[in-house]
Amino acid sequence: MKIKQNKKEIKKLKMIPPTMREKKRYLLLKDKQSKIEKAILKFIGELGWANSNPQFIKKGNYLILSINHSMLNEIRTSLALHNIKCLGVSGTIEALTKKFLKS
Repeated sequence: MKIKQNKKEIKKLKMIPPTMREKKRYLLLKDKQSKIEKAILKFIGELGWANSNPQFIKKGNYLILSINHSMLNEIRTSLALHNIKCLGVSGTIEALTKKFLKS
């Protein structure tokens, strides 16, 4: 699809269909980001880190860890082995904050 604007053609990017998007899970944590990163890297290594594609989101005093849904068990195991408590898991950030933060 091309759009004409000021005598120039701009190509519009297409959206990725939902079936091709990466499915995510969101974990609610209270520890420091560096401690969480070290725990995950120590247990599943760099390849597991790359496969899980972790992203950190700061929400007040809490951290939300966004990961690939297929690596959920490995991530939770690595956190448990390093005494990092996972306060909750959800498929959306909105549900996670409603259910576990109640704000």
